[in-house]
Amino acid sequence: MISFLVTAYNEEKYIKATVDTIYKSVKNVEFIEKFEIIIVNDGSDDLTEKNIQELKSDFKNITYCKNEKNLGIGASIKKGLGQVKYSKFMLLPGDNDVSTNAIASALKQIHVTDLVMPFPINTEDRTKFRNIISKLYSLIYIIFFDCCVNYINGPSIFPTEKVRNFKLRSNRNGIISEIITKLLHSDITYCEVPVFFGFRQKERSIITIKVLYDAIVSFIRLFIEMKVFDKNKFSIRSKRKNIY
Repeated sequence: MISFLVTAYNEEKYIKATVDTIYKSVKNVEFIEKFEIIIVNDGSDDLTEKNIQELKSDFKNITYCKNEKNLGIGASIKKGLGQVKYSKFMLLPGDNDVSTNAIASALKQIHVTDLVMPFPINTEDRTKFRNIISKLYSLIYIIFFDCCVNYINGPSIFPTEKVRNFKLRSNRNGIISEIITKLLHSDITYCEVPVFFGFRQKERSIITIKVLYDAIVSFIRLFIEMKVFDKNKFSIRSKRKNIY
């Protein structure tokens, strides 16, 4: 059993395809008997809500939440987390950017470790600039938090109660890195899964000054929390399991 937590902001073109990808992924994993999809509409001003309502009519295991205005991915995840009813949940963007095989590969490891982290091996499908930013971002977390993983900001599978017990501070793009970093300094097990991501070739998301600013602010807040105020709380190290 697993929950899928999907965040969507102006994803009218992709939200239905995202749900379709989830269903196809689950079919590829025999032991997944029950699952739910929680979709959080982050104040979209296009036809995202209409499409979600149509999805709700077609699929009974979809729960819909809505922010009246755009609050950010972090705020949306925290809102959706309150609706999760299973012990594991997977975070996914509503832009259908994660392929069926990538999701299925991660799902196959949910009984192996507490935290399952897919990482892309088809990085050549992204722009050089995006790859450089991603590597620098990961390097910062390696240096300052000793998070020696391939992808610190990816669509991972998380232990629900562990995440709920954290005081999550980020309301925007730093939320996934915050969750993963805190889990890697908790009493859990984790594994990494090499996958092919379905990076969109059109209308790529742009790394704006605001996105970079939010990432820097989230990092500073996390550093102060984990290295100053709650240093002892996060002194535990998680255990890595090699699956290949």
